[in-house]
Amino acid sequence: MKQRTLALALAPFLLAAPSVAGATTGSAALAVAVDGELAELVAQEAAAAKDRAIDALWERSLELRDAASLGEDGELDRALDALLGQDTAATGLGPKAIILLSAARLLGDEPDLRVLVHALQPWIGAADDEVALAVATIFKNPVFRGFRPDRDALVDDLLGVAEDAARSPRIRLAHAEAAHVNGSRQQKSAALHEMDAFLESSDAKLRALGALTLAGAKARPIEGRLARELGVLAKIPDATGELAESYLERERLREHLNRKVKEARRKNEQAPAELAEFDEVLRMIEALHLEGGKVKREDLLAAAMDGMLRWMDPHSSYMSSEVYAKFFQDLEAEYSGIGAYVNEDPDNGLFTIIRPIYSGPAYRAGLKTDDKIVRIDDWPTLGEPVDEIIKRLKGKPGTSVTLYVWRRGMDGELIDRPTEDMAVTVERASIEIPSGSSQLLPGGIALLELDTFSKKAMQDLRREIVDMKKHGMRGLILDMRANSGGLLTQAREVAELFLPPGERVVSTEGRGRDPEVLETHDEPIVPPEVPVVILTGRFTASAAEIVSGALQDHHRAELVGKRTFGKGSVQQLLPVLYEQLEDVFSDENRNGYWDTWEPIKVDRDGDGEVDYAPRIKLTIAKYLLPSGRSIHRELDEEGNILSEGGVEPDYLVDVAPLERWRYDELRRIDDDVTNYVDDNWADNRELFSHLAVNDGKDFALYPNAETFYQSLSTTLSHDDVRRRVRAEVRRRVQDDRGAEFPRGDFVEDVQVQKAIQVVLDKLGESPSDVTEYGLVFDFEELAQAGQPRTDDLASLGRSNRNLDRARALILEARNGGSSLSKEELDEVLSILEGIEKN
Repeated sequence: MKQRTLALALAPFLLAAPSVAGATTGSAALAVAVDGELAELVAQEAAAAKDRAIDALWERSLELRDAASLGEDGELDRALDALLGQDTAATGLGPKAIILLSAARLLGDEPDLRVLVHALQPWIGAADDEVALAVATIFKNPVFRGFRPDRDALVDDLLGVAEDAARSPRIRLAHAEAAHVNGSRQQKSAALHEMDAFLESSDAKLRALGALTLAGAKARPIEGRLARELGVLAKIPDATGELAESYLERERLREHLNRKVKEARRKNEQAPAELAEFDEVLRMIEALHLEGGKVKREDLLAAAMDGMLRWMDPHSSYMSSEVYAKFFQDLEAEYSGIGAYVNEDPDNGLFTIIRPIYSGPAYRAGLKTDDKIVRIDDWPTLGEPVDEIIKRLKGKPGTSVTLYVWRRGMDGELIDRPTEDMAVTVERASIEIPSGSSQLLPGGIALLELDTFSKKAMQDLRREIVDMKKHGMRGLILDMRANSGGLLTQAREVAELFLPPGERVVSTEGRGRDPEVLETHDEPIVPPEVPVVILTGRFTASAAEIVSGALQDHHRAELVGKRTFGKGSVQQLLPVLYEQLEDVFSDENRNGYWDTWEPIKVDRDGDGEVDYAPRIKLTIAKYLLPSGRSIHRELDEEGNILSEGGVEPDYLVDVAPLERWRYDELRRIDDDVTNYVDDNWADNRELFSHLAVNDGKDFALYPNAETFYQSLSTTLSHDDVRRRVRAEVRRRVQDDRGAEFPRGDFVEDVQVQKAIQVVLDKLGESPSDVTEYGLVFDFEELAQAGQPRTDDLASLGRSNRNLDRARALILEARNGGSSLSKEELDEVLSILEGIEKN
C-alpha cells in the first residue's frame, strides 16, 4: 500500500474550496492553538467561509467532517474546539466561520457545549436574517439540552428573538423552536405559546408557518387544528406540501409503530428481558426503517454482534463467513489463480491489473501493469462486481483461462467488442503472495521491504538476506513503514534472524492467563557486525511494532522514521457455532482453506460454495516488549489519549507534505507523462532502466526533456516533473525486468537516506564517500533530519538489563553527542541511580 501524507490526501478537498487560496495568509493567525495539517485546513476553511452562502456552509461542514479520517483520532475535533474557543476579537472569526466550524463540530464525537455556546450565543438574533436563522437552526439540536450551567440564559436569548414582533415570522419561529427543544418546562411553554399564536393567526401564510414549525419541533401531537392545517398544506403541489405530507406520514408511522410495539411485547412476554428488548428493536428496524424492507436479518445480527465487540475495544470484531475467508487467505499468502494484484480503475470502471506478481503465470503470459481485462472466456467483465470477476480468475492449478486484454491507445470500441488478437491464455497456478521486495543499494546496503507478517514472512526475508549476503551485504535496512502486522509467531521468527538464541522478543499479559514469553531459538543469519536500521511509520503496527521494539530494546537495530501506530493488544480468533455452521470440503492441496475447484462434502445451505462458520476476533491480552514497555495506545472513555503507545524511533524523520496546488498539477499532467514514456520507451529502454535506479536528479538525462517540459505549460518545477516522469519509468522498468522496486527509493526518500547515513556511520563511513549518494543526497537537509533521541534516556532504566546502556549513552552525550545541558544529564543519571537502588 502506498503511503501518502495527510496533506497530499487533503489536497483535492482544499482545492475544491473557493477563495481558500486567497485566504491562506489570513488563515495563518487562526491556526495558533493546535499544530498540524488538519488545524491548518480548519483555519483555511474558516477564513474562506465569509465568501460562502449560508446554504453552502452546511454541505461544506460535511466535507470538512470527512477529513477527520485522514488525521489522528480526535485531531479534527481538537482543532475545531481550539479555534471556536478563542476570543473572536483575536481570531477575527466572523459569524459564517463560526456557523461552519460549529456545524462540523456537532457532527463529531462528544462536542464541548461550552465552547460551542461561547462561539454561537453572541450571534443569536443577528441583524442578518440568514445568519440569525442559521444560528437558531444549530440550536435546534437537542444536544444543547446537556449544556450547563447557563442553559436558561441561552434559552432566554432565543425566546427574546421569538417574542420580538419586529423580526420576521421565519426568524421568530426558528428561535421559538430552538427554545422549545432545549428549554425548561416554563421556557417550553413560552416557546409553544409563540408557535401556537402563528397557528391561530387569521393569515393563511402565518398559519402555515406555525403548523410546519409545530410539527417539525414535535411540540404537539398532530391532531385537531394542527392536523387539519397540515392536511390542507399537503394538497399543495410544492415543497411545502411535500413537507406537510411527510409530517402526516410520520404520524401515521408513529401510530403503526405503537401497534407493532404492542404486538412485539405480546410475542416476547416469555423471552428474557434483555433479548426481548433486542428483538423489539430488530422488529422496529424491519418494520419501520426506510431501508428495513431491503436489509437481511442476518446482516443486522452481524452488525449488532460486531458493535458489541467493537464497543469493548477497537480491535475486537465479528467476522462473517466471507470476511473470515479473505482474512485467512491474506495470512496464508497463497491461492490458486493467475497471479496479479487487481482492482477497478476509478477513472473508467474497467477491471485492471494494478501489478502482476512477477513470479506468477499472468506475468509469464505477458500481462503488464494497467492492462484492462474486459472479458474472461465468453463473459464480459464491464460493470460486474470485482469480487465476482476475481472468482472467475481463480481456479484449479493447471487449468487455463482466456483473458481479453485492452490497453491504453487501443480503439475504445474494443472494450465492448474485443477481438481474438486481444486474447491471452493464462494457465492457473498456486500463487504465493510475496511478503515484500528488495534491492541491494550502493555501498553494499541491503534494502528489504517487509509488508506483512504472513506465514511465509520469515521464509521470504531469510531468502532475501541470504542472497544479499552473497552479493556483498555490509549493512541492512528493513522497511516496515507499511506493515500493519500479522502472525505473532512470524514476528518471533523474523526477530530470530537478527538476535542470538535465548533473547526475549515479546511477552503477553492478560486476564486470568499465565504470561506467554516468546524467545529466540536459532542462531541469527545477520552477523552482529552488520548494522541494522528499521524504517517505521504511523502504519507500522502490531507484529511489525514487536519486531521493531524488540530489536531496539536489544540494541540490535536503530529505528528511523516516525512513531509506530500503537497496536499492542493480542487477539484470539474464535469460531462461532462451528459444528452447526461450518461446511466440510476435501482439502486436496492441504492449504487449509477451500479452493473453488475442491469438492464439497457437506454444503449446509446448498449454494455450491463452502461457507465458514463466523469468527470473532477477541482481545485477550497485551504485548510487552523485552524492556517491559507496552506499545499499546490507551484511551479513556471519552477518547482522550492516556498513553501514546507505539515505538518511538531513534531518529525522528518526518516527510514534508506536498502542497495542494502541486498535487493537483501533478494529477493534471498524469496522462502527458504516461504518453511521454510510451513514446520514448522503444528507443530508450536501456537508458530508462538506468534512470529508474538513479537519475542523479538530472532531468536533462531524459530524452527531449526540455521540449516535454515546455509542452506541459505547468507551474511545476523541472524537478517536480522529473520525479513524476521517473516514477512512471520505474513502473515500466519493473514490469520489463520482472522485479518490483521497493517503495523506499534512495534518490527521493529522505527517510531511506537517513537510514543509509546511520548504517554507514556505524561502518565508519559517510554517504559522501559513495558516488551514487553524493549525486542525490541533500547533506544539509540530512544533517537536520532525525537528531538522535535524548529525551527518552531515563526510560531505558526501567529494566536492569538497560542500566549499563543508559549510562553509556549519557557519558557519550556528555562528550558532545547530545544537546542536553550538563544539569539535565545529571538529573537523568540521578533517576537511573534511584531505579538501580530500588
